[in-house]
Amino acid sequence: MKWIVSRSAFTGTVVTIGAGIALIFFTPGVRATVIDVYLLVLGGILLLALVRTAHALRRGAPRSAFDAAIARMRAPPREDADALALERELTLSRIDGFHFYVRMRPVLREIAAHRLRMRYGVELDREPARARELVPVELWDVVRPDCPPPTERLGPGPSLAEQRALLDGLEKL
Repeated sequence: MKWIVSRSAFTGTVVTIGAGIALIFFTPGVRATVIDVYLLVLGGILLLALVRTAHALRRGAPRSAFDAAIARMRAPPREDADALALERELTLSRIDGFHFYVRMRPVLREIAAHRLRMRYGVELDREPARARELVPVELWDVVRPDCPPPTERLGPGPSLAEQRALLDGLEKL
């Protein structure tokens, strides 16, 4: 904290000497402006010293609950954010059938299409008859190309056991 006072005093002294020299060489009309600028610069030096002092005193103070909450909010996202998002989608899919149709069905279709293409050389959308032979029945009702949206949009989606059966069907593919 001593460095703040000594630095401010040194800077104030240099500014005062400069203003004194300027007052000697300038005409009376400009002297008023020099004095105004001098007082403004001294005020700036004083304000800077006060801000630095407040900052130095703040460093030693314990953090408030608000500061701790802000620091927790700025914490880096967890590595398993994708898994948490998928878990959220699965939970919402059980609650809302339309959510399952809009969010989870495209994911299941993409996985099924990829497995059919890689393992059997069958395109899900181009060869639905051949794909139907390869895909388990419970999974086919979800991934078929002409699957209509649910009639009851606010109705429940597949239960956890039904979703597990769908995943088992994907694994069998």
